[in-house]
Amino acid sequence: MRYILDVSGHDLKLIRASIVNFQRTLELSDHAEFDNIIDDLDECFVKISRMKKEQLKNKVMRKWDRKK
Repeated sequence: MRYILDVSGHDLKLIRASIVNFQRTLELSDHAEFDNIIDDLDECFVKISRMKKEQLKNKVMRKWDRKK
């Protein structure tokens, strides 16, 4: 299933900052090892970034197709 990601560049930066802040909190935690969760959060952000780029590319292509 594909989702439409409606975030601006600024929103994407805020998402990344939130993920980084949460990762640092997990790294400082003495309760358990959270390496897997930290890696999963990195992968999640990469996927979000790719989806955003793909959606922007599709949006540009649709606009160019309309102009032709």
